[in-house]
Order: sequence, then C-alpha cells, then structure tokens
Amino acid sequence: MDRLRRFGIFVKVADAGSFAKAARLLLITPSAVSHAIRQLERELGLVAFYRTTRQLRLTPEGAEVLHHARDVLDRIALLDTVPASQRERAGGTLKVGVPSGIARHILMPALPKFMERHPDVQIEMINSGSVVDMHVTGADLNFRLGALNDSELIARPLARFKFGVYAAPSYLSRHGMPGHPQELVGHRTLVHKSPRSTTISPWDRWAYEGRDEQGVIEVAHHLVTDDREALLEAALAGAGVFRIGMFTPHLLSSGRLMRLLADWSWPGGPELSLLYRRSASPPRRITAFIEFAVEAITAFDPLELTLEQRR
Repeated sequence: MDRLRRFGIFVKVADAGSFAKAARLLLITPSAVSHAIRQLERELGLVAFYRTTRQLRLTPEGAEVLHHARDVLDRIALLDTVPASQRERAGGTLKVGVPSGIARHILMPALPKFMERHPDVQIEMINSGSVVDMHVTGADLNFRLGALNDSELIARPLARFKFGVYAAPSYLSRHGMPGHPQELVGHRTLVHKSPRSTTISPWDRWAYEGRDEQGVIEVAHHLVTDDREALLEAALAGAGVFRIGMFTPHLLSSGRLMRLLADWSWPGGPELSLLYRRSASPPRRITAFIEFAVEAITAFDPLELTLEQRR
C-alpha cells in the first residue's frame, strides 16, 4: 500500500470520525485502516489522531497533514479529468515527417479538414520519410515508405502502393502499345532511383506476374532520376515508359497517362506506414492526426487504382 493510498485512507478516517466507519466506506477491514494510519504516522514522525474508546480526534499536526493531503488528492483527481476533457479537443505543436510526394498529393489537399476539426493544433511538416531524421528532428509522426527495422517505434499500416507501368498517349502513338512485359525491353524506359541508394539496381529490374507466367525484365536507362516529380513530368511529356507506385490516380482517370499491360501485375510496391513512438496514452493531437491520415488515404484513391488500403 503506497503513501498516496495511505493519505486517502487518512482523509476518509478524518471525515468519518472512526476507523470502523472509514473501513465500511472503503470496503476494507478496520485492521487494514488501523495499520495504514500507524504506518503513515511512523513515516511522518507524528501522531495524527487522539484516540479514546469513545472519540477519534485530530491532533494539531494531524489537522495540518489533513489540509495538505486534501490538496494533493484534489490535484490528482483534477489530473485524472484532463484526458477526458481533451478527448474531443487536441492542441499543441505536431511535427510530422513526410516525403514530398505524399505531402503534395495526399495530405495537403485534405489538410483543411484537419485544421477545421482541430484548430488548436499547429503543424510543422518536414520533408523526410527517414527514421533517422525522425529521431534527429524529434518528429511526433513519420510517414514511411518501405519496411521498418526500428522496434522502438509503432508502425500503423496505411496502404501498399501498387506498382504499374505507365506512359503518355503521345509516347504510345509514336512507339506503340506493348503486348507482353518482355516487349518493354525494346522501349524507351525511365527509371526511378532511390534517393538513399548509390546504385540503380534493383530499380531497373521489373518483376511481373500474370497469365500463369512470371518473370523479371532488366530495362535500359534512358533516363534515371531520384526526383519522383521530375520523372513524372518527363513521362507526361512523352519521354518514355516508367514503372512506379502512383500518387496521382487522377492522371489515369483523366487520360494523361495510360496504364500498360493492365492484365499483368507488378509485385514489390512499397508499404506506406505512419510511425510514432510507443506510449501508454499518446496525446490527442497524435491520435487525431492518425485518424486524419487514414481518412486522407481513403479519400485520395477510393477505387484503389494505385493504393491498396490497409484497414
């Protein structure tokens, strides 16, 4: 029985005027009450009550302890009400690490809804999906593409990007539509290289599955860049064929890009997760942003043309 619990029993005894009555109110035995008071008196080095067979009365020292004990218990009770009062209201600064493509195409268009819902939250977004950067910058949340090796973090799966092979109609009008993945070897190919890698491989090796067949093609390097947005602009201009997990399904629905070999699948698309630190009770601003991120992913690609949502 810790000291805080003993203070609670002490206050109950002072209010009840007897050990037996306090025991009934606390649903414990009178001997347990008596033991708690004796232990508290030993710890404080004082006598809290004048005890007679007919009466239990506070000593001057006991009255002083009662005043402070009530104050402590009232403050703790007030702390217990804080999470409940903030359940629907979040506040404070939220630092979020997010790759630029996800920020630009998925989060920023949906962000006004979050800001209207939680006006007391100030958001600082950092252009990063790195776990190392998350620790260095002290980010509260981090959008991560790919596997997570840091066991100190929790990863909330959001979606898996579906790899597809795409080209602009202007390119296809000049070079024709491929009928089999192997025919891509003869096409002008644009390769997206990982910003964290010094080599192109394995980004130039495209695995495919379909028609009871699977294989891998190694494509040429007509254009290589780690700038995803630049690669997309080159493809839209008709520079060639590229394989990517799209952030922009509207480019497909509008016809600005065409998906090639639609009856084939291209495994290996990266997982998108939202990382945050382990906590028994995360601040409301963090749980609110996680809810928002799930909503934003769902609204971004409801038909799952480019994202397989993780529910």
